[in-house]
Amino acid sequence: MRKVLVAALSITAFAVSVSAQSKPNLSGTWVLDTAKSDFGPMPPPDSRIDVIDHNDPVIKDTVTAKGGMQGDIQGVINYTTDGKEVTNSLGGRDVKSTLAWEGNNLVVNSKLTFNDAEVSIKNVWALSDDAKMLTQTAHITSPMGEFDQKLVFNKQEAGAATATAPSSAATNGSATASAKPAPVVGTPAANGAKPNFSGTWKLDVTKSDFGVLPPDNARTDVIEQTDSAMKVSVSQDAADGKRDYVLNLTTDGKEAVNNAGGLELKSTVTFEGANLVMSTKLKFQDNDVSIKDVWQLSEDGKTLTRNGHLESPMGETDQKLIFAKVTPQ
Repeated sequence: MRKVLVAALSITAFAVSVSAQSKPNLSGTWVLDTAKSDFGPMPPPDSRIDVIDHNDPVIKDTVTAKGGMQGDIQGVINYTTDGKEVTNSLGGRDVKSTLAWEGNNLVVNSKLTFNDAEVSIKNVWALSDDAKMLTQTAHITSPMGEFDQKLVFNKQEAGAATATAPSSAATNGSATASAKPAPVVGTPAANGAKPNFSGTWKLDVTKSDFGVLPPDNARTDVIEQTDSAMKVSVSQDAADGKRDYVLNLTTDGKEAVNNAGGLELKSTVTFEGANLVMSTKLKFQDNDVSIKDVWQLSEDGKTLTRNGHLESPMGETDQKLIFAKVTPQ
């Protein structure tokens, strides 16, 4: 569910500027500062740009986001600041929003329905005194629980280099595939090569977030990666007991079938930029369960972060597992 919520958050974003006598004008090109932002339980995107055209009470926000759990999105959405409810289609779902000024802050209240449950999002946008920094504080409430995010944007100066701007082909509420962001110098993607996850990885239980599931007591993954082949040997001391299993996978998108703890897992693995994405389906007590696992390797190659999103008839949940590379003695 949080994937959908974050995708909705990305499109309902706005900014405010400070003016004692008049409402702020939000127009400008805003670049997300991932280092200063707090994404809560969700992985950050590789990049995001909001281009806002504001002619009060009408606001047009063109969003280009790349990477992260929701993948690449590009869309244009229109709002009005006069308090009237507007409906936009985000990710195939209708989102109903009302906007109101609270002093120099713009408050966006949105509602959507997911799995017959109502989800509400409150966004408060504030502009710094020098009008160069935009902070979005969001609170999301659903039957699955509540969480917060804080996104910080820097205003792009005219003529400064930036990521590719959205094309004019973007339509209201649409989400289309976009080009991958330019890779960071020094990373495997910058050198034209996919990262290699080979090594012995020990789960850091204290830094990991297991969501609604009980945490593991301990876990070690031994990964062997060569070309498109990947072997993952797992030794896990879980809350419900110890287990060892091996996953034989390929990174070329072909389906691989493995057995783990008596469950048949059908997985496909692909690279999205420098991230590895594993999509797995299984049956548990005659119910279909799907898992999307995004692997991210730190620049120094010593930390592996795995952001998982699980869906089942019982609901959805997210996990964030942090592994530290074991240095050979």
